[in-house]
Amino acid sequence: MNRYQIILIAGLLACLLLVAGCTEQAAPKQQTLSPTPAPTQIISTSPTPETPVPSQTQVPSLFDNQVMQPPPELGVSVSVQKDPVYSNITTTFDGGKGQELTQSAQVRITLSDGRIIEQDLGKQKGDEITTAGTKGTDRVQVVVTFMNGDSYLILDKKVGQERAGLATATSTGVTTETTRSDQGLYEGPVTQPPNSLSVSVDVNKEPIYRVITGTFRGGHGQSLVSSIDMRAKLGNGELITRQIANNIGAIGEIQGSDGIDHVQVIVSFKNGETYKIFEKTFGPRG
Repeated sequence: MNRYQIILIAGLLACLLLVAGCTEQAAPKQQTLSPTPAPTQIISTSPTPETPVPSQTQVPSLFDNQVMQPPPELGVSVSVQKDPVYSNITTTFDGGKGQELTQSAQVRITLSDGRIIEQDLGKQKGDEITTAGTKGTDRVQVVVTFMNGDSYLILDKKVGQERAGLATATSTGVTTETTRSDQGLYEGPVTQPPNSLSVSVDVNKEPIYRVITGTFRGGHGQSLVSSIDMRAKLGNGELITRQIANNIGAIGEIQGSDGIDHVQVIVSFKNGETYKIFEKTFGPRG
């Protein structure tokens, strides 16, 4: 075998080896399996019904009651006045038969702007509290509680900016004033206040100079007097008013006419009650 034959045979063998290598199957690769995921837990999003909270029963306030006066043996009086300039509201305990049996007196003021103020009022005669009011109409209520446990709403009044911003928890003997003028006479009969408010005013007309003089003589209600007005409608049609101080011996004078003069005396008290306690017609010489 020559050299060329050997080379040819070697080449054929190499080709056979190459073909054999290409026909070998590669070993299968090992497959890595991911772990099976755990089943997803479904959470409900619907709201869990809550146990209803029982509603609280609101205790009615004593100020929600109707105005009611206590029996006579427990009778007390409270007055309220509103300053026409500064709008201050002054509430005063005026006492009464039931004063010694009073446990407490509470004031609620509902202002026109919606604010509510509650304060304790003293239980001694003359005790008072002053509250800043508004320029509008304010509501004042007073509840009095006695030692026997009974409570009464004795005052429920609205006070505005009018000059006579007085209110009272007791029934009043207020007469009706005519509208003929700011100094018009009061209509209705002469009415005397109760003994606890009784006062006296003497009125005379001087026969020569025709001066009408009113003199305050005092009385049980002297310290509770708010104002005393002596009003006269003179024979010439003129209307005149003079104020008399509530000091014993204090006087007020009106120059009368040479005709018929009609004179009245009107007394107003701190609890808001007003009485025409005197009325008389005087001739030219009294």
